[in-house]
Amino acid sequence: MEDAGDKAKTKDENKKVHHPAINKLKKEQEKKKKKKNSKEKNHKKNNEAYSDNDQNDELVVNFDLIDPDEIYKDNIKILLKNSELFNSIKCFEELAHIICEQQNIGKFVCIANEKEYDNLISFATIINLNQYTELTNLKEFFINKIEKINKNTELEENRKQIKMLIEKKDINIGLLIGNRIINCPIRLVPLIHKNLDEDIIWSQGIEDLDYSEKKFYFFDYILFYTKAYKNVNNPDQIIFFNFEEEHFFKHKLYHIMWNNNNIKKFYEIENEKNKETNYKEFVILFIIPYSKYQQVSEELQNSV
Repeated sequence: MEDAGDKAKTKDENKKVHHPAINKLKKEQEKKKKKKNSKEKNHKKNNEAYSDNDQNDELVVNFDLIDPDEIYKDNIKILLKNSELFNSIKCFEELAHIICEQQNIGKFVCIANEKEYDNLISFATIINLNQYTELTNLKEFFINKIEKINKNTELEENRKQIKMLIEKKDINIGLLIGNRIINCPIRLVPLIHKNLDEDIIWSQGIEDLDYSEKKFYFFDYILFYTKAYKNVNNPDQIIFFNFEEEHFFKHKLYHIMWNNNNIKKFYEIENEKNKETNYKEFVILFIIPYSKYQQVSEELQNSV
C-alpha cells in the first residue's frame, strides 16, 4: 500500500489530475422590481420611461481537485458518516485511513487557497475488495448484508451472483466509495469520475510497480453501494441518492435492494403548488463491468 502511495506522488505532470476545477456559482437577486417602459405600452399616453436597475451579486469560488492526503482524514470520516452507509462496519477507522493513503487512485475536492484542512467538500475513490487485509471485515459486511435479504424474491438470482463475485479472490471488484456536501457544484461530479478512471489507467501503467500490487488495479467490475428512494404511490419510480448513479445503473449486471425502514419527505410541484410526497428509502447494491464505468464516466462529461 505504501509503494503505491509513494509512486503516486511522482505522477506525470501532463496528466490532468491536479488542475483546478473553477466554477462560478452565480446567485442572482433582483434588487428592484422591473418597471415597465411606458413607450412599449399602447395604453400609456405619456412618454415617461423607466430603466431596469437590476443588480447581480456574483459569488466566485475556486475548487482544487487533488490526490488523497492523510491531512484530510477527519474530513473523510465526517463525509463517510454522513453517508449513513458505513457507520456499522468494524473497520471504519481502517477504511478512512486507506481512502487517504491510497494516493494513486482517488480524488478529493477542496476549496482552493485555504490553509485550513477542514475545507473538503467531496471525495471519491475505488478500492479493490481483495487488496487490503485491513478491510477483510468490509467484504464480510457486504456478504452478511446479502445473506440477510429475503431469498424468496425476484432478485434471488441477482443475490447469488453478487455474493459469488464478492467472495471470489481471483476477481478484481472495485468498490466505489464517495460522498459530497449537498451544495457541491454538480459540474464537478463528471470531472471526478473522469479523473478516477485516469488514475486507474495510470496505476496500471506504472513500470516499476511490483505486479503483486499492480494486479489489483486491473478491475473487472465496479460495485456501487448507495441509497435510493421509491415513491409510496409509484414504486416503479426510483430516485438515486446521487444523480450520476442512475446513469451507471443502466448498465448493471446484477442488483439487489432492501428497505431501509426510513421514510423521506420530498416536495413536488403539482398545479403550481408544492406537494409533500413520501418516499421509502432503500439501500441498493449493483455491479457493472469496469468497461461500462469508463464509458459512463466519459458520457457524464456532456451531461451537465
